[in-house]
Amino acid sequence: MIGILNVLKPTGMSSHDVVNSVRKILNVKKAGHAGTLDPNAAGVLVVCVGKATKISEFLMKGNKEYVCELILGQSTDTQDSYGIVTNQSEKVSASPDELKEVLKKFRGELTQIPPAYSALKVKGKKLYEYARQNIQVEKAGRKIHVYDIRLLKFTGTRALLKVRCSKGTYIRTLCNDIGEALGTYGHMGILIRTESNGLHINESITLEELKFLGDNRRLDECLIPLDQVYKLDKISIESKHYDRLTAGNEVDGGLRVKSDVFYVYCRDKLIGIGRKTRDGRIKIDKMLV
Repeated sequence: MIGILNVLKPTGMSSHDVVNSVRKILNVKKAGHAGTLDPNAAGVLVVCVGKATKISEFLMKGNKEYVCELILGQSTDTQDSYGIVTNQSEKVSASPDELKEVLKKFRGELTQIPPAYSALKVKGKKLYEYARQNIQVEKAGRKIHVYDIRLLKFTGTRALLKVRCSKGTYIRTLCNDIGEALGTYGHMGILIRTESNGLHINESITLEELKFLGDNRRLDECLIPLDQVYKLDKISIESKHYDRLTAGNEVDGGLRVKSDVFYVYCRDKLIGIGRKTRDGRIKIDKMLV
């Protein structure tokens, strides 16, 4: 079994828990997610099944889209509503127009300081491990890109935002920083990932739906082929080269390949992700059979 699942992760489950559930439901040994979601967040979790796990590193680099709640007037140690309040302002003087103006400053390439409570490692140790021990750690800023950030709704103290951003963006840090830019405090309430690598929440399936489809042998309705999610050029190699290619050897495919990396098909099936060698031959880098 090989393919990609667009799973609707519920709140209260870790990404690891969801992957374990997928393994049990599908009775497979190999499965892994392509971009974690915090336990308190919900939405699209891309899960690679079988040898599709070999391309998870590529899928993790894809852009993401979120809908989040910005709560003004308070900051917390975790930068979300599950943390301890660290600062509070009774007055939140922001109008929808003022918020929209501030949001403009958070579009484009930004440098973001990762939150103390995160799984990012510093000197081989996760940041949240330092935070739990009240150890201060100097955190280097990271380059991120916010392609779009839009105000969907604003009540004066709570705003609903839609954010399209690059890999590695902390939405709760974004909420914290927007609050500061407004001259008050801010933290994140709800968080829903609505899209990842082109897979949208509208087409996602729950674990319960996955189990139903698995029990009724209808997994073809939800298991997405790799080449529909991770886009690459495609080439077809003659059947006589199959054994050499799948054994990890180079072959002369007799094709002019423009791309350096591409899907290789042989005997009417996808056998791997290939590359051109210096002398123009073809070799499989990621074997998918």
